[in-house]
Amino acid sequence: MTPYDEGNNRPAFRLAGLAALIAAALAGCAVQPMPPSQEEYRVQVGSLQQKLFAGQEAPAAPLTLADATARAIRFNMDYRVRMMEQALALGQTELANHDLLPKLTLAAGYSARSNESFGFGFGPDGRISANPTASQERSHTTGSIGFAWNMLDFGLSYVRAQQLANQSLIAEERRRKALQNLVQDVRLAWWRAEAAQRLQPEIDALLDDIEQASARARLIETRRLLPPLQIVAYRRSLLDLEQQLSLRRQEMAQAELELATLMNLPMGTKYMLARSDTVNFVAPALTASIGALEAATLENRPELREETYKSRISDLEWKKQMLGLLPSFGLDLGEHYDSNRYLLNNQWAAGGLNLSFGLLRLFSIPAMNRAQAAQAEMDETRKLATTAAILGQTRLAAVRYDLLAHEFGVWDDAARDDARIVEYLQSAKQVGLETELEVIRARARALVSRVQRDFVHANLQAAIGRLYNSVGLDSLPAEVDSHEPGALAAALHARISAWEKDNFAEKPLPKFGTFALAPVAGLPESAKDPFSAAMLRILRLSKVPVANDGKPELRLETSVELAPQQSSGRPSRVKLRLLDAAGRVIAESEQATMLVEPVGNDQWQALGEGAAYRMIEPLRKALRQKNAVTPPAADAGADTLGLRYSLSMNRSGANVFPIEGQ
Repeated sequence: MTPYDEGNNRPAFRLAGLAALIAAALAGCAVQPMPPSQEEYRVQVGSLQQKLFAGQEAPAAPLTLADATARAIRFNMDYRVRMMEQALALGQTELANHDLLPKLTLAAGYSARSNESFGFGFGPDGRISANPTASQERSHTTGSIGFAWNMLDFGLSYVRAQQLANQSLIAEERRRKALQNLVQDVRLAWWRAEAAQRLQPEIDALLDDIEQASARARLIETRRLLPPLQIVAYRRSLLDLEQQLSLRRQEMAQAELELATLMNLPMGTKYMLARSDTVNFVAPALTASIGALEAATLENRPELREETYKSRISDLEWKKQMLGLLPSFGLDLGEHYDSNRYLLNNQWAAGGLNLSFGLLRLFSIPAMNRAQAAQAEMDETRKLATTAAILGQTRLAAVRYDLLAHEFGVWDDAARDDARIVEYLQSAKQVGLETELEVIRARARALVSRVQRDFVHANLQAAIGRLYNSVGLDSLPAEVDSHEPGALAAALHARISAWEKDNFAEKPLPKFGTFALAPVAGLPESAKDPFSAAMLRILRLSKVPVANDGKPELRLETSVELAPQQSSGRPSRVKLRLLDAAGRVIAESEQATMLVEPVGNDQWQALGEGAAYRMIEPLRKALRQKNAVTPPAADAGADTLGLRYSLSMNRSGANVFPIEGQ
């Protein structure tokens, strides 16, 4: 029996059975949605929670602003995502570089069939051979190693790698922006949380006092010790102050939680912040010109750089399309092996060149050029829109800083005035001139002013951070020695302090005139010294310059009229007149009160303090009009935001004049 007959007598494969077997195998491999079990999900969530706070220790020492910012940079998850996105983009760029290499392929194979590959041949005359023949074994193995390179594929891969490189630069700019936003958010949250930790105990204690005062007011109303309208109005004013304090207390609690979240601290972790001095804080003047700030903005803002990289990617996309129109030239080289014993040469080398050209694609060149022109115009428009937006943000940040500096001055003056009112009322209370309930209301108002001042101060510090953010400056250098929180904090503090030193300066003190206090008329000799000393003390605490020598520009005359003794006390009237150098009256005021016999030094002091309080604002206004404020020097020819000085020239901060004894 010949091999041909043996192959024909073998049983044939049943195609239907094979198809059924394949269908059954595919049906068994069908994918069904399989959500994790509740237990698996619980384990996964627990693992995530452990990883979230792994590798960090709870803060032990009080955290400065730099310390809190360093911890946020080190452990904040949102910023870490941006860092991972940048690393991923760099990895994709590195992977694209490998596509530039030629193809070196190693292949091996095995082939078998169920029967011999016999076939009939035919001769030149067209007659079919009588005997079948075969040139291939029923089973054989093959192997090859080949080298292939295509010029068009190389060019396209090169352009694609350039696009991915620009994508990695975009990821870098987005990471920079995320860092800048994080630093700004931490700055605002830190200052608010610091105010919360400093003022929270006072707010809690005062709220308790307000509750007790409200209860006493209800008792007074019930017993009709005061007119009903007066006591109801008093209780209503207490309720307004309590509402303001309660609202601020909520914001304070949220600020502490927000800062803990930014630093990625576990919920419930207690931390302390380093205390700051807001009482003697003076808002510095912005000395950098708006032109210099805008130049820095255009040079550093990540958004504008990102638009530049997007334009590059669009240009490269057009180049890639044009490269696709070029002829494709390829080179193939290889070494091959086949175990077929019927071959004369089982091992051989092969090589080839190929060239192809898609002619019809040439007709798409005009459309491609029009699309590229439209894309370039859109990129340019988007870049101009981004430029306008970031320049507006920079100018707005500068104006916002000046507005907040002015507002801080207002609240700082209000807090100081309220504190002096409390001091005055407490003195008056000791001599029976005011009630304990009024003192509590004054204390509540003073604390509200302090809380408002500290929150405005936090917003002012955030405005400095927003200005820093708007010009796109990096809070960290390109290279740092260590990524530990301590090293990051030192680098942050050095860089931000240097920038603030270069762009801010102490606001120059306004030049006020001086005035003299004329001898008091109408008082007994024993009362003149305590009365005058009390007036001078209040005026100096209020930063009103009193002339000790030389020729003053204004003079304050005070006279006291004492009426005869009555059953309820001794009526008195204080008259005050402010005169200029020519003797013209600029302002005048009167104050009537009742003195209780016997009148001692404490009552004369309280009377002098009350007289001084009535003339503080007229004196300030008159002295400011005598001398104009010189604004801080700025770069020649630069826009210095004139709005800044029109708003802040009358609010120079706290320490305008030195206080004796400090």
